[in-house]
Amino acid sequence: MKEAVEFINPWVLTAKPYSDRHMDVAWEHPEILRMMSNENLLGPSQAVLDAVLEAAKLGNLYPGSGPVLRQRLGEACGLTADNVVLGNGSTDVINFVIHTFIGPGDEVLIPVPTFPMYESRARVAGGIVVEVPFTPEFYWDMEAILAAVTPKTKLIFICSPNNPTGNRIKDEDLIRILDLGIPTFFDEAYYELENDVETKASWIKKYPHMVVNRTFSKAFGLAGFRVGYVLCDTQLATYFNRVRFPWNVGNLSIAAALAELDDTESQEFKRKTIIEGRNYIFEEINKIPGFKAYASEGNFVLIDAHVLDRPSEELREMMAAKGIFIRPMVGHRMAKGFIRITVGRPDQNEFFIKTFKELIREIKESNRGT
Repeated sequence: MKEAVEFINPWVLTAKPYSDRHMDVAWEHPEILRMMSNENLLGPSQAVLDAVLEAAKLGNLYPGSGPVLRQRLGEACGLTADNVVLGNGSTDVINFVIHTFIGPGDEVLIPVPTFPMYESRARVAGGIVVEVPFTPEFYWDMEAILAAVTPKTKLIFICSPNNPTGNRIKDEDLIRILDLGIPTFFDEAYYELENDVETKASWIKKYPHMVVNRTFSKAFGLAGFRVGYVLCDTQLATYFNRVRFPWNVGNLSIAAALAELDDTESQEFKRKTIIEGRNYIFEEINKIPGFKAYASEGNFVLIDAHVLDRPSEELREMMAAKGIFIRPMVGHRMAKGFIRITVGRPDQNEFFIKTFKELIREIKESNRGT
């Protein structure tokens, strides 16, 4: 008798999953500050909590497709509810978009470093991932991207502001990609935190093969409620709705999202706190000789700490021992010593800078002693 594993699709057998073990570790150690996963460290507002409690009274009923929320989101972009498809977080959106376009042998073009979820879900679908490295200055290598396109290219991913580099792609370069006519997933997960907020949602009218991804996890601070959505051409939306699971976003999550949209005071406070915090971390790190922080328009800051000559994973463990979880960038295809820090409250940001400087001193003293 054959074992069950012998029936598994070969592309699933060889796919490397996106690991969420770091989340499990964080929940196992609530005493350690979470500055590793680009969560918004400012909790849900009272308005959100009240809305969720009220929605819980209807917890016996299945949710629909969130028509009221979809209408609000569509109208805010000059679109309609039919241009919006909700997801159980952006990860769900990424998954159903990939499974709409990608089958075994199809190519997915991904500039790297970027969000590793694109690669992991593409491989599970049987897709062939074509990675195009950024330039040494961490910008999209446009000539290499265009040269990497083949007749098998079925989907292109562009994250802007990009995770983990924090920068945005120029309009003229995005247009060069869109002019290829290939389905393009434009990830705006952090767009509400841009210095000058500028969505590309209206572009789908000219480029119906473009889909714009959004989330309530970052600027709005609702990561635990899992609400993401895609803005797209209405015809594409009908196909995404065939692929996504029905009832994929629960009543409590929809209620939380609607309440957050109404709570503009909460939104502005979170945005202001995050922008001030990332500027503080950026400036403080760049004062330290040998270190470089990269300007960011997300809720995180990328740091080049290669001068310490320690693997990023080791820096993570050493910082965790001091009470802070950070993110090593090995999984993002980045060189030794690159780490990413999530922006927190002012006191948390100050604690990180103080603790990181202590770590630097300790490593330097240790190096002198060897």
